[in-house]
Amino acid sequence: MHVRQLLPALVLALSLVSLPASAASHDGGHGAHGASGAAPAAQAAVYSAKGTITLAEKTEGRITIRHEPVPALNWPAMTMRFRLEDPSLAEGLKEGEAVRFDFRNEASAPVIVNIESLN
Repeated sequence: MHVRQLLPALVLALSLVSLPASAASHDGGHGAHGASGAAPAAQAAVYSAKGTITLAEKTEGRITIRHEPVPALNWPAMTMRFRLEDPSLAEGLKEGEAVRFDFRNEASAPVIVNIESLN
């Protein structure tokens, strides 16, 4: 078979292979939800933990906590830096204070969405 005979078949095959991916990502102008009705991006899971503040960088919007294990993430007890979703969450908190906090484990850094003193 010659190249001229194969070229149309190859173009057709490639367009069929890429069709489902482009069709699935297009919502047809019918809102943010696709045919499945699912939200475009799943809400990140929120985890809870307890720990002690070791460093509060309030103006930087960060806080370092020595926390207990987080079984849902297979994390052992450790000390780590968290970003604060809203820097005002750290108002009134100080180093050495025991806290309970909720966070999302985002790719760039874990983000605290809620924190409260246990003292």
